[in-house]
Amino acid sequence: MESTNIGSARPGAVSEMLDFLRRYSREQLDSRRMDERRGFHLSLIPDLAQAGLFGLQIPQQYQGRELSHSDTTKVWRQAGAIDCNLLILLAVHNTLGVPPIQEFAREDVRAAVLPELAQGRRLVTSAISEPSMGSNVRAITSTATKRPDGSYVINGGKQWISLGADANYVNLFARLTDEHGQDAGITGFLVDTATPGFVRGPEVVTLGLKAVPQNSLSLENLHVPAESLLGEEGKGLLAAKTAFTRGRLMLATGALGAAMRALEMTQRFARRREVATGNLAENGRIQQVIAESVAAVQAVETLVEHIADRLDAGREVPEPFYFAAKILGCELMWQVVDRCVQLLGARGFVDTNVVGQFYRDYRLFRIFEGTTEAITVYLGSMVLKQPQQFLSIFDEFDVDPKLAEYISRIDKLTTTTTTGGQQRHILAGQIGELACWAILSALTADGRTRSSMYAHTASWSEQQLVDKLRTAEDSRPFVELPTVDELARHIGDFESSIGNVEQRRPGIQHDLDLLLRRG
Repeated sequence: MESTNIGSARPGAVSEMLDFLRRYSREQLDSRRMDERRGFHLSLIPDLAQAGLFGLQIPQQYQGRELSHSDTTKVWRQAGAIDCNLLILLAVHNTLGVPPIQEFAREDVRAAVLPELAQGRRLVTSAISEPSMGSNVRAITSTATKRPDGSYVINGGKQWISLGADANYVNLFARLTDEHGQDAGITGFLVDTATPGFVRGPEVVTLGLKAVPQNSLSLENLHVPAESLLGEEGKGLLAAKTAFTRGRLMLATGALGAAMRALEMTQRFARRREVATGNLAENGRIQQVIAESVAAVQAVETLVEHIADRLDAGREVPEPFYFAAKILGCELMWQVVDRCVQLLGARGFVDTNVVGQFYRDYRLFRIFEGTTEAITVYLGSMVLKQPQQFLSIFDEFDVDPKLAEYISRIDKLTTTTTTGGQQRHILAGQIGELACWAILSALTADGRTRSSMYAHTASWSEQQLVDKLRTAEDSRPFVELPTVDELARHIGDFESSIGNVEQRRPGIQHDLDLLLRRG
């Protein structure tokens, strides 16, 4: 993998982008219309391209803006505060699409493709998820067969692909069979979507994030040349991991922007609203909820900034930091949005008051790039296998004795005896969550002396860790779960209470009449 130089942008470039996004939001963007019509207005992409927003971290030699990681997170935060659809349009291209090409494609391919992507003349995405798997890249079943001339033929299907039917390039990942018929491992390919055999599937109707299409794709004897390889044969997991790690940081940062805006509106409402107990903002319980929400925002912001600063300094970012960003960043920020819906009362349930749409749109972030439950168990399993490697993360922090004692209790939990895979999964889930809170507690403790709000955030983060520790420690030994069959039988009996209510009324016919189709 060839390293790239990130962070040489012209001074003031990110400020100009933020000013553009704010002005564009006020004067041009219509989030309500995009949501209702399930699409972007026609001028959006050229307008964003003109502002350089499709080449955020592409080097200047390829006509990109070459922003630092810190400046890029500012763009994600700003876009997230405006509209989730805007954020994901830009982020899919810039984080899922561009990095595998920038870091793993051949130089002649980079020189040909990256300028088009940087200028927004072409869009790119990655296709990893399949009908039978989500973010578990190792479970990919799409196949690539190497031909004697060095080219490849790809077959299979992909699902839940953001911009899948609209991108001009797709980073495809498939299981390679070499010219001798041997399994050569997961391999990445850059595919021009105009290639015969690349078949765009239908768009799914989603709960939120309606303007960004999520498509299925079919790969039917898709023939791609040797130069389409992303990295080496059998090492596609490296390119896929690059997309996932960048994507997880982006999700936390975009959700952070949404939570900030939701809290801004909620605080405005609370200060103006009079209820039976007096001013809403001065109600102790409401003040507590808002304070906890602000602490969550500040904690996630601290984590995001820490990761970005490490990347800009060329320092390695431990993988658990990215997991913490995805798990706690997305969970906590959506909880803040949910609380804001509640605090706004009836106004929170009115969809045109912004927070309601945030509630629908950002709900997906708890699923994107791996569901919270699945990746928390995965992280916990990593810690259980190598607890000392995880604990070494804290060596660089000035951890006070009290926090060190809490972290040692996590280490003790890793020795818990379990019987069977179910208990092991439950323990891994607990350990994974505790690992995230330990990271957040260590980071926020470093800023405790900055202000009274930072001190509150540090205390709040530490208390969350303590509460999770107590819950994990109190749950040993584990409560026996009903068997999978027992659960299925019990749920199956629900039909006697609610009956069969599946709707079968025919909808609108969209297919061309059989007598009018080509033969």
